[in-house]
Amino acid sequence: MRLPQRLQIVFPSRWPSLRARMTISYVAVTIGIVFSFLLFQALAVGAVTALIPSSTALSGDFSVAMRRQAHTYAAIAALQARGGALDPATSFDPSQPHSIAFVSQDSQRYDVLAPYITSGAPDPTSVVIALLVAPDGRLVASSYPKRYPAGTVASTLMPAQTQAIDRALAGQASTGNEPLPTITLGYAAEPVLDADHQPIGAVFLQAPGPSRDGVFSRLLSALSSVALLLVVVTPIGLIFGWVAARGLAHRVRQLALATQRFAAGDYAHRITPTGADEIGQLEQQFNQMASQLVEQITHRQQLAEQNARLEERARISRELHDAISQDLFSLRMLADGLQEASRAASGSRDLRPQIRLLEQTTTSMTREMRALLLELRPTQLESLGLPDALRRLADAYTTRLGIDVNAEVTALPLDIKTEHALLRIAQESLANAARHSSATHIALGLASDGPAARLTIRDNGEGFVAQDAAHGHGLGLALMRERVAELGGTFDLATAPGAGASITVTVPQEGARD
Repeated sequence: MRLPQRLQIVFPSRWPSLRARMTISYVAVTIGIVFSFLLFQALAVGAVTALIPSSTALSGDFSVAMRRQAHTYAAIAALQARGGALDPATSFDPSQPHSIAFVSQDSQRYDVLAPYITSGAPDPTSVVIALLVAPDGRLVASSYPKRYPAGTVASTLMPAQTQAIDRALAGQASTGNEPLPTITLGYAAEPVLDADHQPIGAVFLQAPGPSRDGVFSRLLSALSSVALLLVVVTPIGLIFGWVAARGLAHRVRQLALATQRFAAGDYAHRITPTGADEIGQLEQQFNQMASQLVEQITHRQQLAEQNARLEERARISRELHDAISQDLFSLRMLADGLQEASRAASGSRDLRPQIRLLEQTTTSMTREMRALLLELRPTQLESLGLPDALRRLADAYTTRLGIDVNAEVTALPLDIKTEHALLRIAQESLANAARHSSATHIALGLASDGPAARLTIRDNGEGFVAQDAAHGHGLGLALMRERVAELGGTFDLATAPGAGASITVTVPQEGARD
């Protein structure tokens, strides 16, 4: 549903409005400042961390926990060996009877208990791995049998830790770490001793070291620590932006409303300046522009009225010269002839032809003058309407000039511009028929022709050659055509010498014009 024009200014159809955009910008700037501060803080901490050299060695507590866990596995494996060789059925599966795994280590700070992995394919560097190695270097059992199966040579699976495993098989425990690109692995190798404290195997334990905080982790930590700050600051920015933009948006809406009212023809509307800022300058400039435009419109109207009066004077002068001057000259010549004839007092000369010609010339002048006055006579189109105005025009020609004008007109839905144009065309056509074609009968018609209105004027006068421009009188045929063309209609003229003239004008009715 389309909002009324006034409501569209207050509630614009294209979201967001100026006020909303300013509010969003305030909120965005507020949040951007907070996030920029957090990012700068995290990057600064990361840069400091990167510039300060740090050891890749793991903490002593983690190494102790690793060695203690490996020693525990080795002790249990030694008990199952009963003082002899390793039990080949040993397993790290807690559900098996020969398992050396145990469940709880709650008292330990670090989780270095090797889980038994039976499915999936996790990265061995991300989980704790425990291996039981025989004296020949082959695996007896592992906590990740799919990746480290029993019977496999340990050195092929753990090439970097081969030396630690060999020392454990020789009876010497050791711990260490292996730095990787993303993490540091800690390991511990513990010998399994028999009753005589001789090595009968070794336990190897590997675990990912405690993660160190990086730039991104510090950033996430900072974000979580100031989450409350964002929750508090964002509504404040929203309220501040909405309130701060209220006055500016109202002033802009008033300016937009003023321009629309001015464009709609309300030239008297002005804006009261509300400040000396840029918006206030626009308001003052709008008032100046409106005043200057009103002055220019008034000046153009005065010029148009003045030009119209000058054109009408010129037309009347031309009509009086063309229609009356020649007849006056003829009257003067006839009067001089009659005067000379009366002086001669010749009884044998018949003066009746001159008198008859004088009478005809006087009648023609009277007819010409009356037709010119009828053409110049204003018609109250607004009070009568086009049909009544055409009927009154026909009655005037019948009464004053004695021409039989038959008017058959129908009321049609036409706008005032179309009615005025059709009336002027009818006036000009009747005047031309009365003054130039010696017509005694004229048919005037206005009827509907589908979506168009059709005006016809037919006379039984002398007719003329349509291409002869000398027959353009008053508005003239060219001006008639221009009027019809402005209305998007058609103008047809049918005439010939001795066959009268017929003018047909077709224009769209109201609502049918594009």
